[in-house]
Amino acid sequence: MIKVLMYHRVVDDRALSLSSWLCLHSSDFRRHLELIEKYGMTPVTLHDYRLSLQGELQLPRKPIIITFDDGYLDTYEVAYPILQEFGMKAVIFVLGDRNIKTNYWDERQGIAPAPLMEGHHIVELHAAGFEIGSHSMTHAKLTETTRDQMWDEISRSRMMLEILLNARVRSFSYPYGLVNSVVESVVIEAGYTNACAVYTGPPAFSDRPFEIRRIEMRNSTGPLAFSAQLLTPWPYYSWLRWKARLLLSRTMGSVWQSSRQILSERT
Repeated sequence: MIKVLMYHRVVDDRALSLSSWLCLHSSDFRRHLELIEKYGMTPVTLHDYRLSLQGELQLPRKPIIITFDDGYLDTYEVAYPILQEFGMKAVIFVLGDRNIKTNYWDERQGIAPAPLMEGHHIVELHAAGFEIGSHSMTHAKLTETTRDQMWDEISRSRMMLEILLNARVRSFSYPYGLVNSVVESVVIEAGYTNACAVYTGPPAFSDRPFEIRRIEMRNSTGPLAFSAQLLTPWPYYSWLRWKARLLLSRTMGSVWQSSRQILSERT
């Protein structure tokens, strides 16, 4: 089973890594890569996997996929050099609107503005063998938009990135991990061949190519937790936990609805 890791930011600032869950310190990221290497795993891209299905590429014995969302500048300045040290590559999901320069969507979490990569950074990463995917045009909550807005966010972002790279863009990542059947259908119509979620989707990598479940890396993901996520059936555990939460939520909702109905009948 191919496991898919999800990172947001890798930073050199220890204070920032301690204050924000999405900021992993560079020393911890380097330790992650050391463990990947120690356990004989080889990072591949989603496009590598597609080529393997077509019989055009043979995957390594223990493939793993590293992904980054949002396209922060520190992905280029901090994470990229460390990945190069280990001869590893990743999939990086960026916005199609190149006029967006900072992470405005993080403001509600009290996170300071952080610069995003410029076009030339993205082109350089693509030339180095990294896969570039779309993260929508503007980091919109797609499940809260109209179908026309979805199409613009999903389809136009692909077109803008393909113009930038002069290459096909095949992968998509749902902003905030928000996806439903309508959003997924638009991603398929827009010509993508796979899409990554976060907390949803089946545990097996190949079961649902447009809702690929990922293992989210946080600032608290130390070597022991990371090793457990690599060496155990972690996606199945997280899937079971997700299903249990859904069941509990639905059960509590039904109980609440029944209680309201009984009260209304008594009054």
